[in-house]
Amino acid sequence: MFEGLVESAVRSRGAAAIGAWARMENAAAARRLFAMADLLEAKLADKDSAERDQWCLDNWDAVSAEVAAAQNVSPGVASNELLDAWAMRERLPRVAEVFATGAISYRLARTVVKRTRLIADRDARAKVDVEIAAQLTAWGSLSVAKQEAEIDDWVDRFDPSAVVRAEGSSRSRHVDVIPAKNGSGVCYVEAVLHSHDGEALDRRLEELARSVCDRDPRTKDQLRSDAIGAMAAKADRLMCLCGIDDCEAAQRTPSAVVVHVIAHEDSLTDDTPFAGHGERPPDAAVEPDVHPGEDPDEKAGQDAAEAHDLQPDGEPRQEPGSGRGKDLLAPPPATGPAKTKPAMILGGGMLPAPLLAATVAHTATIKRLVHPGQSPPEPRYTPSQKLADFVRCRDMTCRFPGCDVPADRCDLDHTIAYPAGPTQASNLKALCRKHHLLKTFWGWRDAQDCDGTVVWTSPGGQVFTTHPGSRLLFPALCRPTAPVVVSSADLAPAPGRPSGLGMPRRKQTRAQARARRIAEQRRENEALLKTVQDDAPPF
Repeated sequence: MFEGLVESAVRSRGAAAIGAWARMENAAAARRLFAMADLLEAKLADKDSAERDQWCLDNWDAVSAEVAAAQNVSPGVASNELLDAWAMRERLPRVAEVFATGAISYRLARTVVKRTRLIADRDARAKVDVEIAAQLTAWGSLSVAKQEAEIDDWVDRFDPSAVVRAEGSSRSRHVDVIPAKNGSGVCYVEAVLHSHDGEALDRRLEELARSVCDRDPRTKDQLRSDAIGAMAAKADRLMCLCGIDDCEAAQRTPSAVVVHVIAHEDSLTDDTPFAGHGERPPDAAVEPDVHPGEDPDEKAGQDAAEAHDLQPDGEPRQEPGSGRGKDLLAPPPATGPAKTKPAMILGGGMLPAPLLAATVAHTATIKRLVHPGQSPPEPRYTPSQKLADFVRCRDMTCRFPGCDVPADRCDLDHTIAYPAGPTQASNLKALCRKHHLLKTFWGWRDAQDCDGTVVWTSPGGQVFTTHPGSRLLFPALCRPTAPVVVSSADLAPAPGRPSGLGMPRRKQTRAQARARRIAEQRRENEALLKTVQDDAPPF
């Protein structure tokens, strides 16, 4: 079947070729997801799979990691796609058959998965699967809202309690911080709060915005924005930027919050005027591609949830910035090369040198980073602060393929396990706790070069290479350090699991957590249906 789609696409011309290639693309997407389901099915067939489902990093996490590395995407995106793949394998086989023909897009298949997820009864689910599969090919040209309405209609016929209600409730609360991608030194904050919390936040921002004197150059919007930073720093007021020596509001309050910024030394003294205050030029704003609150699944990119941290139920969640609230400021006009290179926030975006010099450098604690060069290994397991700082600044993020957890939130992993592997830069790298455990318990192997390059080999034998995050802006940090010297006896693999170590365990399995959430949402729907029926007029 697939070969026929390829032949048809190759022979077609004009608009017919577009349609033929679209069908082939859909069919290829289906097979990609089916391969994910095959991988999970094989993992669950292992004799120890039931025990591993109790692990904090369970069978699902192990498969998601392989899927993510194979596609060069984040683990969260992979987990969400695996969720779609497994749903079609286990719950919607007829829909999966239609998807495999290329007649529907991945977006439509995903919409079906989402809108049918609350059906608990096996017979009702099978009937909905058959009925929707028979109608799907006619829904491709409909808007997402109309597709959802069609799907909901069939769900309502067989299981009214399983219709997915609008996510306008407190269940949809979230706060996302999204670094801008245009190098402007800003980020975007998007949040859904309880009403009373939102009102309290609004009043607090107003209070902080009024804590500066009348000569401060910032607009009210800019003051409210800076007030969020003051709140994050646990300050009780904003520092006034009026420039008047005797202004009582111009004294900065110390902060207990640490944000790590990597910068070249000359960036700290950049004297380029910082144009970040005052009224914005009328042409500086552009419309976001997707407005806050809009459904990210309407975006062609199909951005998915991010699950770097280990949630109790293991369910992937919405990825911060997945298509929402995209860069709202136009990039600065090109006027030639900048005088100095930008700085980089660990875990965040770039800071232009003028912004760094104007707002950070004069009050921050500055530590000079020392490249270890050919220094010998340190005689202990835990690296010195100086060595740890270097490794984290060199790597910038977790070094597992596709992971972007900031290095200051990561463990420092010995690539060759200590004590066989020495404590030195060429044998240390940043790994988030999730991927540290993945390496330890799930069969991933790694090798590290003197410049910080790490070559990973998956349990299935695929090879992936990651480079230090500093390679682009701070290449000097990637200069080779002293090579690792170990004997062949030291490198002999230890049999079985690392001695004395055990994988942290879940309080409930992923399947149990998912079933609990479905039951909770069904109870809410049933209560809503009963209220509607009780309030219905008597005719």
